[in-house]
Amino acid sequence: MEKSSYVLFSKLVRGPTIKWENQSISRKNHLKYLGVTIDHKLRWLPHVIEQGKRAMDQYQHLCRIAGKTWGINKNIRRLLYKTVIKRTLCHGAATWGHNMTSRLQKKLDSIQRLFLLYITDAYRTTPTAALQVVTGLQPLHLQIQQEATYARVSRARSSSNFFTLIFSPTDYESENSGIHTHPPNFLLHKQISLAENHIDSGAKAVYIDGSKTDEGTGSAYCILENYGIIASWQGKLGHSNSVFQAEIITIRMAIEAASSLHKPIEIWTDSLSTLMAILNPKSHHSMVREIQTLLHSHKLIHLRWLKAHVGYLGNECADQLAKEAISKGDPFFLPKPLSYLKSEIKSAALNIWQDNWDNGETGLSTHDIVPRVSNKPVGWNREEIMFVSGHGPFPSYLLRFNLRTHGNCSYGEKGDPMHYATKCWFTLS
Repeated sequence: MEKSSYVLFSKLVRGPTIKWENQSISRKNHLKYLGVTIDHKLRWLPHVIEQGKRAMDQYQHLCRIAGKTWGINKNIRRLLYKTVIKRTLCHGAATWGHNMTSRLQKKLDSIQRLFLLYITDAYRTTPTAALQVVTGLQPLHLQIQQEATYARVSRARSSSNFFTLIFSPTDYESENSGIHTHPPNFLLHKQISLAENHIDSGAKAVYIDGSKTDEGTGSAYCILENYGIIASWQGKLGHSNSVFQAEIITIRMAIEAASSLHKPIEIWTDSLSTLMAILNPKSHHSMVREIQTLLHSHKLIHLRWLKAHVGYLGNECADQLAKEAISKGDPFFLPKPLSYLKSEIKSAALNIWQDNWDNGETGLSTHDIVPRVSNKPVGWNREEIMFVSGHGPFPSYLLRFNLRTHGNCSYGEKGDPMHYATKCWFTLS
């Protein structure tokens, strides 16, 4: 009993008294569950503070392997931040990261700032917004809100807003949970071959293909016999659908067409990844599971792989039909892939980051040089960051902190970075 405690999630100040064998159980303001600290007001600040302490411990370890002039380079420091520190701070983001308050944002910025200075070796007064743009590391609160939005839509299957954008789960494909077929009962290895053993013999066979261009996505299959097309199908998918989806839907349509022939038939595809997905008994993709069910009930249908663009007549015909399907195929609706959802959220986050950078009050000199934000680092060294940001050993900068009596250079003009780069006679060389 001494290990037990409870948290009251209520506006009541006093609340009930919980007893166990006439002994009162202690009441706490927060608890820790699966690494997430849950406070009684669900404000999540205790969790961020706790994760911040863990990040500080990791910062101390990082300081032991790199200093101002020695140790690992900035690219390795940035990699360690992205793979270790950021994952620590984003832990459980799906739970607490959706409704981000300004207080949480400021706390996350203060934690991230420490690592940005560690990566760049810049002066400690350099604006956080400028450091984020230079290193290509977007604000932590945006990263956390991205992960929370993605989890809500893809896993919880509930509508979620990302600032002004609303994402509905009905627009995106869903993933099934659990195992579809018990592994000992999964016998599709006898019907699916990944070996390249195709021979153009003129026998009846089905060839499938999917294609995606800037104009859209198309899928098609054709049934060949005696080197001639006896049947075909073309489907026009949405612009946001992927090639994998085009291949999968074509295989399903081809299996349904081949099942009506009631005779052994081979379906040939040049998509190795699609066949490997169908061979996976633990696949969560809903359409892959449908294909697995169809193959289990139609033992005479076999899927085969062949190399693309090596002159096989059936493969070339299917490829041509798939490209034509983009413009004149039968409209076929498929939900957008989850990868498209992730890219949409990422694009929205970049736009918000860009707006904040354009309308911010700090880092203006850096904005003049780097007006566009990106997830890729600019690649400047320490001295270049000092020059662009203006935070360095310049008289105009030192005057701001009363470290000099005037802000002029020895030549008598304002000692800012631009002066030293363009006018000062002492730095002409």
